[in-house]
Amino acid sequence: MNNFAAPTSSNLLESVNEKLDHLMASFSVLAERQQVTDEIMTELVTFFQRFREDTIEGSERNLEEIRAATDVFMSRTNDVAETTVRLTEAVVAGLRDVTAVSEEASKEHYLALRHLAQTSLRKAPLGSTRIRCMFLVHMIESWDAQIDVYYAMKSDPRFDPVVISINRSFPGDKDFGGEEVVSKALSDLKIEHVRIATHDVAEAREMLGYLAPDVIFRQSHWDNDYPPAFSTSELSIAKLCVIPYGMSIVQKFVHSDPTPETVSPMAFDQPYHRSAWRIFCETEQTRTYFKSFQHSHPGKFVLSGYPKHERLRKAIGQGKWPLPDGGGKPFRVIWAPHHSLDDNWLAFGVFHQVYKDMLRWAQSAPDIQFVLKPHPALFGTAVGLGLLSQGELEEFKREWRALPNCAIEEGLYAEIFAASDLMLTDGLSFLTEYQLFDKPLVFIDSQRHVPLNALGQLALECADTVTSVSQAEDTVMAYLNGKPWGHEEARRRLREIMLPNERPSADIIVDAIAEGLGIHRAPQYGLSISADQPEKSFGH
Repeated sequence: MNNFAAPTSSNLLESVNEKLDHLMASFSVLAERQQVTDEIMTELVTFFQRFREDTIEGSERNLEEIRAATDVFMSRTNDVAETTVRLTEAVVAGLRDVTAVSEEASKEHYLALRHLAQTSLRKAPLGSTRIRCMFLVHMIESWDAQIDVYYAMKSDPRFDPVVISINRSFPGDKDFGGEEVVSKALSDLKIEHVRIATHDVAEAREMLGYLAPDVIFRQSHWDNDYPPAFSTSELSIAKLCVIPYGMSIVQKFVHSDPTPETVSPMAFDQPYHRSAWRIFCETEQTRTYFKSFQHSHPGKFVLSGYPKHERLRKAIGQGKWPLPDGGGKPFRVIWAPHHSLDDNWLAFGVFHQVYKDMLRWAQSAPDIQFVLKPHPALFGTAVGLGLLSQGELEEFKREWRALPNCAIEEGLYAEIFAASDLMLTDGLSFLTEYQLFDKPLVFIDSQRHVPLNALGQLALECADTVTSVSQAEDTVMAYLNGKPWGHEEARRRLREIMLPNERPSADIIVDAIAEGLGIHRAPQYGLSISADQPEKSFGH
C-alpha cells in the first residue's frame, strides 16, 4: 500500500504529459546529436517504468485522458527510426490494455510488455559504431579475469567500456555490502568507474537504463552473490557475456547432488549461463562441459582461453611481498584457505581445523614467512557456520598479525604469487592458477570434499598432497632445504590446457563480441560495420 494520496485526474494527466514532454525533449536532443535507436528505446523503457508507477499504482484513473496522452505520444514520434516506432506502438497499445483491465491482469500485462521492450532493446541494431560494454564488479579478488578485456576495449575504437562497482553477499554475510572496498581498489588501479551501491531495485534498474549498455559482463554466475537488482532477470536489457571467475575442477558442488553427470549443472547450467549471449571458455574441456547441457545454441561457446591466466603470468618477475626480508631471504609461504568449510557444499576447507596449528607453526618457524591469503568469503563463513566465534576469529587474526613473519593479504594476488616460494592450500582455483608460476604447491586434503573432474585430477598430479599440518611442515621443510620441484610431465600437460591459444584471450573475446554484432576491424580506419550481415544471436 502506498503511503501517499492518490492523484486526481487532472494531476495525473499533468504528470503524464510532463513525462511525455520530457521524453520527447530527450528524443529531440538525441536526434540532434545523431544518436541511435538503442538510446531512444532505453528512454522508452524508463518512461514505461515511470508511467506504471504513476498510473497503475494510483487508485484513481481517467482512462480517456490516459489514452489521449498516449495518442499525443504516438503523434510526436513519427520522425523516429522505424524500429523505435514499432516498439512505441507496442508499448502504447499495451498501456491502453493495462488501463482497461483489473489490477492483477495489469501486472501481468506490465511484465509481458517489459519483456517485449527488453527483447526489442537486445534485438535492435547498433545505431552507434561503439559498443558499450558494462563490467559489474562485486569481487575485486577476481577482477584479474576481466581487467585485460577492459583494457583491450579501452584501446579499441569499436568499444566504450564502463565499469560499475556494486555490493555483494557471500555465504555467512548477513547483508549486501562491500561496494566501497571494490570502489577503492578500482580507484587504486586508476580505473574510472560508476558506483551503484543502492539496494533499491528500481533505482539500480533506472541507473543501468540510463547507462544503456549493449553488453554486460558479470563476474559470477551465482545470482545469490548479488543484490536483486543485478540478478539475471534484471539484466535482460543487454546481451549477457560470461568469463568464468575460475576453472571448474569438481564434478559436483554438493555431496547431496543426485545427478549422475560427471560435470555439475551448478557450474555450467545456471540461469545466467542459459541467458548468456556469449560464454568465453578457458579450455576446450570447459566448452565441452557447457555444450553437454544443450541449454543454448553451441555457437555461443567461444574457446577464448582465460585472461586471468595470462594476467597472472605477466606478474612473473614483478613480485611484491608484504613482509620485509629482515636482512636475509626468508622462505616465503602463501597459506590460501578456501571457504567451503561446510561438510556438504564442496567441503574442501579445513581452516577451522588447522588455524591453531598454523599459528603454532608460524610462531616456531621465524625463518619462514607466512602470508595468509583467505578466500573473500572465508571469515564470514567460519563465523556464520558457528565453527569459530567472532571473538575467536579476531583473536587469531590479532595474534597472526602480531608475528613479524606473518601477514594477511586480501584483494588481487598475482604479484604475491610471483614473490612467493611455495603455496599451501586446501583448494580450489589456486590448485590450477599457482601452477603457472612453476613453484611447489602443497594441497591439504580435507578427505571429505566432493569428487574432482578430469581437470581437477590433473591439477592434483601437479601437487604434493598432505592431510595434516605436521605433514605440511615436513613437506615445506624439504623444499626449504633444496628439494627440487617435480611433477614436470603433469605440469606440462596442465599448462597446455590452461593456455590453449597463442593469441591473447582478451583480443579473442573483444573480436568475438564485435563480430557477433556485425562490427569488424578495418586495417585503415580501425573498424567497419557490416550492415548487410545480420547479427549472430545465440541465446539473447
